[in-house]
Amino acid sequence: MFKLNSLLVIFLFLTACAGPNTARMNYDTAELDAEAALQREMALKKYLNYKQRLHNVSYPILKAASQFCANKQINSVGAQGSASADFKDSWRITANKILGSDGFIITWVADNGPAAVAGLAVNDKVIAVNDVQFGTNNLQHKKFYAEINRIQTSKSPLAKLTLKRDTQVLNLSIKQEKICGYPAVLAESDAVNAYADGKRIVITKGMMRFAQDDQDLALVIAHELGHNLMGHLDKQQTNFMLGTILDLAAAASGINTQGTFGSAGASAFSQDFEAEADYVALYYMNAAGLPLEGTASFWREMAAEHPGSIGSNHSASHPATSERFLAISKTIEEIKHKIANGQPVRPSLKN
Repeated sequence: MFKLNSLLVIFLFLTACAGPNTARMNYDTAELDAEAALQREMALKKYLNYKQRLHNVSYPILKAASQFCANKQINSVGAQGSASADFKDSWRITANKILGSDGFIITWVADNGPAAVAGLAVNDKVIAVNDVQFGTNNLQHKKFYAEINRIQTSKSPLAKLTLKRDTQVLNLSIKQEKICGYPAVLAESDAVNAYADGKRIVITKGMMRFAQDDQDLALVIAHELGHNLMGHLDKQQTNFMLGTILDLAAAASGINTQGTFGSAGASAFSQDFEAEADYVALYYMNAAGLPLEGTASFWREMAAEHPGSIGSNHSASHPATSERFLAISKTIEEIKHKIANGQPVRPSLKN
């Protein structure tokens, strides 16, 4: 009886709500399906274009910065691919249409990279890597990707690819090169954001749209690489644990700190870590042969979008955009001075 009364109340509520004055347009299911398919195709093409741009900008930085990450180097052929089997449901049909095959298709090749030198090209269909064949069933799929991951950490720099180009089957032997083992990956979020998680460099679609100039995107990528290489996440975790010990000690004395010391520890040196990531980023970009002039203007653009970040705030997690602009300008002067005087162009670290 209670359920019936509840349904009656909901029905009366809905019928009492104000509605539109015009009727919705009529369309048939076929039209709706066709339009949905078209929009999925447009969305996936844009997604793949974002990934290609991300690889184009990040790869030279990861390669050049390998000299700074001796303990975190991996092998790379300088190419990326995708397969419709990586997608689910309707998106798999869309991917198959765009990629032109249900196989593993090369979608990006680094200019003058190992794969390009060996003759690999975009749209090549990779049949096997080191004789491990690609397959759409779950077991084959996992084995193929596991082999790709294995050769990145293998002692042998050689990777053997069997591929199909039109009707021709080709065998390529690619001598991999060393890069920093922190791949740049694309996140679906529309927020203007980027972050390092100790394993990767994550760039959102929102940041890709904001950083329209490749120099701006390179600065963001190099900055997040700096967080990873300088061990900032590990240091923050250590500081958090030290603060948590104080929270536990206070709790043992009957004082509930509600995690205050742990939170304070996690945020300790936050602005300094950000400033350090900005600093080393310029050295990574210089090592990649990227132009540094005008780099600092990124923070003027960010300030125009977020005026609240212009002034100094000691409680904020990041330095003010005005501070970051000046610090980057000074770092560029430092790099120029080292080049002019024949000094090693490496970040100046504390003794």
